[in-house]
Parts: sequence; structure tokens; C-alpha cells
Amino acid sequence: MNKSFLIVSSVALMAVLCPSTSRADFFGGIEKRLIQAKGGKAEPFKSTEKPKFTAIYYSAHWCPPCRAFTPKLVEWYNKFQPEHKDFQLIFASSDKDAKAMLEYMTEMKMPWPAVKFGEKKESGLEKYASDGIPYLVLLDAQGKDLTGRPGNEWQPPTEVLKKIEEIVGGKK
Repeated sequence: MNKSFLIVSSVALMAVLCPSTSRADFFGGIEKRLIQAKGGKAEPFKSTEKPKFTAIYYSAHWCPPCRAFTPKLVEWYNKFQPEHKDFQLIFASSDKDAKAMLEYMTEMKMPWPAVKFGEKKESGLEKYASDGIPYLVLLDAQGKDLTGRPGNEWQPPTEVLKKIEEIVGGKK
């Protein structure tokens, strides 16, 4: 039997028997960098959903406007996300260390995942950030910014929530 034929057949058989779990979508590309606060500890985040829309929430424990907005975002998310499984929110921390980030996530009862501390740059999320926090931006499955302003000019996160409801929720 031809050696090339055997190699091609073996590779094809492996693809059928061992399908890849890697994903080419935006969320799938950063999922391995995500954690979730559970019982005051950071645990790896695993999703069974493949969201078409991902919102990135830039915030920090030390930021008073963030601390005022985050409880409102938690309440909004707990109502919105269960009805929109094609949506996920990710926390991108601007905290000074991992301990402050985890304390913030735990204290605010953030139900969404976060990028591991120190991996915001490697995850590619810095390119969507504004120069002010709290900041919220919605991306599609390919990572296209759907709600940002030119130059990532800061905008109130409450305005972005309305846009998310229009785009993801179909409200006009």
C-alpha cells in the first residue's frame, strides 16, 4: 500500500475519531484565559455555550465609579443573560494585583468570567479598551466592535447596555 495513502487515511480517521475542541471564534480564542470567582477562589471557566456576542467590562476595585456601576451590571446581567444564551460578558480587570481583582469579583458577586490577572494584553482585549473606566464594549463572534466609538472614546456603560439590548435582545 502507498505510504502517502496510509498517512492521509490515518489523519482523516483521527479527525473523525478525535474532533478538535478548539474554536476559531472570538470567545473560543480567549476561553482558556478565563477564570470565575467561586467561594472566594479563582477557578478555570468552562463554557458549554458558544456566544455570538461577547461584552468586555473594563473595571477595577479601586475605581469609585466602577464600584457604583458594577452592582447595576450584575443585576442587569442576571436578568438578561439567561434569556440570551448567545451572549456572554467578560471582566477585564484594571486592578493592581490578582488579590484585589478576586476580592472585587467576589464582593460584587460577578457571575461572569474574567480574564486571568495579567493576561489582558496577551488575550488581545487591550485593543478594545478606552482611556477611562468603567467601560463596556460589545463584540461579535469574530471580535468586531459593535458598540465602541471611533478611537475607543469613552462612553457611559449605561448607554452600551441599551445598545446591547438592541443588538442582542432585538429591542428597538
